[in-house]
Amino acid sequence: MKPEKAISTYDLKGQARRRLPRIIFDYIEGGAEDETCVVRNRAAFGDLQITPRYLRDVSKIDQSTALLGRTHPAPFGIAPMGMTAITRPGADLMLARAAHEAGLPFVLSGASNASIARVAEVAPDAWYQIYIPKDVSIRRDLISKTADAGLPTLVVTIDVPIYSKRERDIKSGWIRPYNPTLPAKVEALRHPAWLAGYLKTGIPYLENWQAYAPKGANPIEVAGTFASQSFAVQTWDTLAQIREQWKGRLVLKGVLSPEDAKLAVAAGADGIIVSNHGGRQFDRAPASIVALPAVAAAVAGRIPVMFDGGIMRGSDIVAALCLGADFAFIGRAALYAVAAFGQAGVARAIAILQQEMHLAMATMGCTTIGELDASYLGKGAA
Repeated sequence: MKPEKAISTYDLKGQARRRLPRIIFDYIEGGAEDETCVVRNRAAFGDLQITPRYLRDVSKIDQSTALLGRTHPAPFGIAPMGMTAITRPGADLMLARAAHEAGLPFVLSGASNASIARVAEVAPDAWYQIYIPKDVSIRRDLISKTADAGLPTLVVTIDVPIYSKRERDIKSGWIRPYNPTLPAKVEALRHPAWLAGYLKTGIPYLENWQAYAPKGANPIEVAGTFASQSFAVQTWDTLAQIREQWKGRLVLKGVLSPEDAKLAVAAGADGIIVSNHGGRQFDRAPASIVALPAVAAAVAGRIPVMFDGGIMRGSDIVAALCLGADFAFIGRAALYAVAAFGQAGVARAIAILQQEMHLAMATMGCTTIGELDASYLGKGAA
């Protein structure tokens, strides 16, 4: 299949499954413990119904959306995802370029393979997401590098106070020190396209962390340095220190509680992202889309409320906007795409979601993003 033949992000997922060894696909697909939170994220969208309004002129649909001082042609971007280069060498840069060329925000993960500086070269409007390290000097240096690169937005992930228990990865050996089981290694041999890239590059470096590892450290040792800095004790005082240093836009990612949303506003955050880490951190967490309305109500329009968690369709984005989100971010849908076809796959995923949003909005009788609200949601709405 060529990327242009994909008619949904599920087609891209299918191609990613075929190209990747099971151990790597499971790394993308899996979640914490029983993975019920991953399932809940998707199931909650299935419970949402949208009531269309007819006899309206929908000949022109405008998806443009203003967010944090910029206007984007669609109300979604690409969420931060770590270790993407294990799916395809250079995946961070491919994701960043595709988003930039589409005029959409890309958030570089704190566990990225590509460095802040390299991503800034291809996507100067990218955002950087930080996992707060134990060493304050490292934290300050990462924030300084983000500012020096000219990136406009710093995203602080707050929903990872401790490692999660990802049982798929434990069983397959895809945890530090990365010693896959013999069956996993044998199965990987059945995926020659992926294997060729892996044999050429090996386990990729976490480039932003090389500076803090011992001189000459290999990729696993650099990953060990990152792991040794995870996870710092983080409080609202920690956030205040970050706010004092960082002069750009500050976004908190991982907000699920209305009370935390209020505290974020009081702490000077410029935006929040309602997220449960894609179900990868706490299996008992609520579906992000279920948590969204109460968080949006608590913020009451004072700062943008963004959303991620389970998005695979353009109509998912529309539903999130109806429930109070100002913007959305896609995660696995984009990673499937880059794993399957590289940058062309990401561009195709973006186009598919924009097309599906267009179809949903036209069917609903809405011509602009600003018209989407809870009045369109029928039975089953959160």
